Amino acid sequence: MARPSSVDQLEPEIRDEIGRLRGNGHTLDEILAALRELDVTSISRSALGRHVQSMEKVGQKLRHSRNIAEALVRQLGDAPASRSAQLNIELLHSVILDLNLASEEKADADGLAALKGNPEGIMLLAKAIDHLTKSSKADIDNQQQIEARVEKRLKAQAEQHVVSEAKKRGISAETVKALMEGAFGVKKQ
Repeated sequence: MARPSSVDQLEPEIRDEIGRLRGNGHTLDEILAALRELDVTSISRSALGRHVQSMEKVGQKLRHSRNIAEALVRQLGDAPASRSAQLNIELLHSVILDLNLASEEKADADGLAALKGNPEGIMLLAKAIDHLTKSSKADIDNQQQIEARVEKRLKAQAEQHVVSEAKKRGISAETVKALMEGAFGVKKQ
């Protein structure tokens, strides 16, 4: 197994700062100068360049995967799940696409060739897809439950404020009921 690069050995905060600076369009030299200001002297320009290049390759793969996932979502007419669940689905889509689109000559031991004649590997990939699908649905269900609780709480607060204000102004209970039904869809029995 390969040894972690000098950049990978840095604290997560420093790596995040490198990503943030690169994301804001800073050059390698500017990032290196910022690292020096943070007393990080163990990183060479070439190591930083390899790290940034690797980040950009991963970013490119994620953008490609995201574009494909969004096209599929538009085509199927389904609303996307939360960004976290969606990102996991996109990553798996990317892996599946890489496996399917790789030609036999390009496939390596970790790719399509590893799945050929390996029903267990194919089954595990199918299980991963199934689990992601279920997680996505659970995430959507959870979001809907949260929205329902928030809506219920907001309606209760609105009713409380309307009733309180109605009492101050001497508005009848029937008028309050009509306001609540009309404005907020709250029906009292």
